[in-house]
Amino acid sequence: MRSQTLFLLLVALVISPGHSSLLAANAPDAPAKPKVAVFPLGGNASASLKERVGFSLRTKLDNAGVYEPIPGPTMLDDVGDKTITLATAPDSLKPLVDDDKPVLFIWGELNDVGGGQGGQKLVVKILDTRQKDAKPREISKTINDPTELRFAIEQILETIKDVKPFEHPNESSLTDDPEARKLWEKNPNLVPDFNFASSGPWRVHYLDQEYAPPVGEKLPAVDKVCILKQPYQPGREPHNVLAMSLSKECAENNGMACLSDYIKIEPNTRYRLQFKYKSDGPSLHVFVKGYTMGPSAVEKVTDGKPKIVKREVYKRQVPPSGGTDGKWVTIIDDMNPQNPTYPVQYLRVDLYAYLTPGVVMFDDIQLKAVGAMTHRAKDDAIKPAPGK
Repeated sequence: MRSQTLFLLLVALVISPGHSSLLAANAPDAPAKPKVAVFPLGGNASASLKERVGFSLRTKLDNAGVYEPIPGPTMLDDVGDKTITLATAPDSLKPLVDDDKPVLFIWGELNDVGGGQGGQKLVVKILDTRQKDAKPREISKTINDPTELRFAIEQILETIKDVKPFEHPNESSLTDDPEARKLWEKNPNLVPDFNFASSGPWRVHYLDQEYAPPVGEKLPAVDKVCILKQPYQPGREPHNVLAMSLSKECAENNGMACLSDYIKIEPNTRYRLQFKYKSDGPSLHVFVKGYTMGPSAVEKVTDGKPKIVKREVYKRQVPPSGGTDGKWVTIIDDMNPQNPTYPVQYLRVDLYAYLTPGVVMFDDIQLKAVGAMTHRAKDDAIKPAPGK
């Protein structure tokens, strides 16, 4: 009876006007999140696509839970009829959003490339005013296909302090059933030159550079990639590894990639990727890209008809992973290559490192068929863009 009376007394105190205001006044406030100003993009891309990119930047920042982006309508009101481009100086931006006191400024341009038929180039500047003598960082991403937009935006945002790598759990990472294990042991490895015996089947991509990684006995120079010969190991055949050396500028902006040759695949088939890596700092965002044969948007043959080329229509992001303190770590990931509209006929393994400077090595890249598909096209990485 006493406990019931005490309970009723507490309820009366909570709902009475005087005490409710007192409780509200003494309730601990959640710490305010640092604000971010994402300015409307400049450039010659369509207004709807620029708005979509800005919306995605704000939404993903908000979902990350660390920062509070200023709402898009508020930013439009603040900017008014002013045009913001890459050339706009930070000192011109700060007065526009002074009332909101953001600590991060993001602005830039989205431009069509290839006459509007070859994708877009997104270039943004990021200024963190919390840093001493802060200067803008410039990041450039080429978006050749709608599937690349999400990954480009996430890679940009992951360079910001305290933003953790984004994860995509919609497609199960691994379905390790007995039949899959049996097929893994039985089926051939489809990756050309999986142990890096030569440089031909692999291509390095960094900024405007594209080249076959040279074979050598020393670690690559900064912002370079090479195939590194390994010393003799008892009980193992001679082999090489792929080594990447990332500077701070490379890691925090574009990152570095090395892609395999094209791999012919079968329809309605699940595949499993397995590889080993060792990193003294850089994080991984390894992808498996899928391609269909279709008419080129920019290349023509002599009779005026479009040239038939491999076009990217699928991208699987292997769950992100970070530094390994000098130890070799094995990564295993399943994928169901598909597109709602086009057949996925080829795959390429995209070894991509970014975020933190240092050296990362890859070894024993394997891709094998492990049974029938277990997932249908629900992952937004392969969802067609609106209007496409």
